[in-house]
Amino acid sequence: MDVAKRMTDLVNVTTRLISVLERENEILRERRHSELTLILDEKETIARVYQARIMGLEENPDVLDGATDEDRAHLMELAKKVDSLMAQNARLLEVAMTVSKRIVDLVAEAVKEAAPKSGAYSAKGQTAGAPHKGGNMSLSLNETL
Repeated sequence: MDVAKRMTDLVNVTTRLISVLERENEILRERRHSELTLILDEKETIARVYQARIMGLEENPDVLDGATDEDRAHLMELAKKVDSLMAQNARLLEVAMTVSKRIVDLVAEAVKEAAPKSGAYSAKGQTAGAPHKGGNMSLSLNETL
């Protein structure tokens, strides 16, 4: 692949990744978490392609030897934007996960507190937490073995 085509490919892949990250960050900021699944496949695919292209450049940086300074500067600008969006994305995802975990913990705690207690019997034959009403309590024993 010649340098111009390679640069065009890199710019296109990077621009698509930027677009996906911007959409995902907006969804996270607006707490529309149910919409995240709609872009998950696209994000995973384009992120893998981007990573492969970047790793290819790191292994063989001279493939861009014929690129103009303007093209290189544009690609670097896009790469910085990707880095910034990825950092924002990580923070937003962490916040969303923390909030979700806290909600689950609160619901679990509320369910636990609302669940009826079986209670253990006290020395007076009452269950723990039951008010004592006084008077006699009947008791029967099954002595058959």
